[in-house]
Amino acid sequence: MFRIFAAADLLPLWIILGLLGFFGLLILVIIFVKRRFTALQIKKDEIDEAEAVRQELDRYLVPIEDEEIQKAMAEDELKNKK
Repeated sequence: MFRIFAAADLLPLWIILGLLGFFGLLILVIIFVKRRFTALQIKKDEIDEAEAVRQELDRYLVPIEDEEIQKAMAEDELKNKK
């Protein structure tokens, strides 16, 4: 009814558990090293929200190169400011 397992029957299980333990330990060491040494940490540059919007718009919008249109837009801006 009960079968006694030999060590050879459990070898694949021990291999899998050993690999999981090894890589788990490796991950813990990496996390510890990254927290202790600030030179290894990734620094995120914080940019202004308005600057980010301006950069996104510059990616999508094409600048107007026609002088007549630029002149008309400048005149329109002056009219709107008054």
